[in-house]
Amino acid sequence: MKTIVIAGASGFIGEYLSSYLLLNDWNVVTIGRSNGNATWNDQPSVLRVLDGAYALINLAGKSVNCRFTARNVDELISSRVETTRALGEAIALCQRPPAVWINASGASIYRDTQGTPNAEESETDGVGTMAEVARLWEKALTEAVTPNTRKIALRITLVLGQSGGVYPTFRLLTKAFQGGSQGSGKQMMSWIHIHDLCRMMLALVESKNPPEIMNAAAPQPLPNADFMRLLRESLGVGFGLNAPAPLIKLGTALLGVDSELVLRGMNVVSAKGDQFDFKFLYPDLSVALHDLASK
Repeated sequence: MKTIVIAGASGFIGEYLSSYLLLNDWNVVTIGRSNGNATWNDQPSVLRVLDGAYALINLAGKSVNCRFTARNVDELISSRVETTRALGEAIALCQRPPAVWINASGASIYRDTQGTPNAEESETDGVGTMAEVARLWEKALTEAVTPNTRKIALRITLVLGQSGGVYPTFRLLTKAFQGGSQGSGKQMMSWIHIHDLCRMMLALVESKNPPEIMNAAAPQPLPNADFMRLLRESLGVGFGLNAPAPLIKLGTALLGVDSELVLRGMNVVSAKGDQFDFKFLYPDLSVALHDLASK
């Protein structure tokens, strides 16, 4: 049985991914802050679990659900950059390094546009806190010297799943009749079902010719107003009050998160799936939302 090491396995994506891999007959080993098979403050343990493993998937990083104060931004960056560097240093010391290393990144690295969606070859000139975080995150991955390990930057969009991410909050707001447009309602929203995200990661691990950059984004980005309308339909809610930008800024401040996460658009698609024969099970938002609502 081959082993996949997951760094940051205690989060929403990591927990689902661990279960998915176990169901697909992979041995899962984890690296965490204070628990797991290895911990960040014990570099020999990190080397031990990586040496001989088939693949590494790094999801580690401070949650983005915070206000973008100077201190929090520093932690958003350092928690991603330092762990990526530590993994690269450990792989360089491995006698039997992993064949593939998938490192999470953010699709906010692209510019906010309402026109042609950003694909993997688009310019990475997005603005805002999360765009800069993603650029520094990927720089750490690029600088890692791992000649025997294929490296993949996985630029993840909004992940839809029942147990984490944006969906539980959106569902709660919608059922309270607060699920109307947010801000202008024109900002684009790119997304991926959690099951498709895990399928994509495993397909990348198993591919003999994976791309160096992959967007984790379903093929149908859409404006916020349409996203919220389809969410209401999936939950059987007839209407939802709109939330103008000033109200969003006030509400997110009270919740301790940053309004950039809601008001900044993300218009991204995956264009490299054919390179490793990946097809979405949930390419349509309505189908994805009805699946989540039925569980």
